[in-house]
Amino acid sequence: MPVVAAGAMAIEAVSALGTGLLYDRWGPRTLLALPVGVAAVPALALAPELGPALVGIGLWGAATGVMDSTVKALVADVVPAARLATAYGVFAAFQGVAALAGGALAGWLVAAEDSTDLVVVVGAAQVVALVLLLLAMPRRRSPGHDG
Repeated sequence: MPVVAAGAMAIEAVSALGTGLLYDRWGPRTLLALPVGVAAVPALALAPELGPALVGIGLWGAATGVMDSTVKALVADVVPAARLATAYGVFAAFQGVAALAGGALAGWLVAAEDSTDLVVVVGAAQVVALVLLLLAMPRRRSPGHDG
């Protein structure tokens, strides 16, 4: 298990760097794949076969890398510079509370020993996340960004 966790963290690091580079080139559209990838995580990570489970864990690592890095670039694009530190703090607070609530809900759903409910709930949450992401995207890149 420690090797799998280390692999997920390596994927996290690479995905953070890769999506950061893509964000610099293509802007917020880069993040549109995030909800799709996250929606697939529970179905794959909880699969009874090793291969799909490893892919799911890898997707989880990639999504974590994007959330810990590139999503913050979107915050920087939509918030005035004078309010950026506050915006990062609010973002981190919401992210932490959501992770706690989501982890509790996921644990409760998995304890029922039927991952179908978890897959459905995560899928529905990612549809909402995609809509919110589309609403939050700036219409154009902020000044100072070459696009």
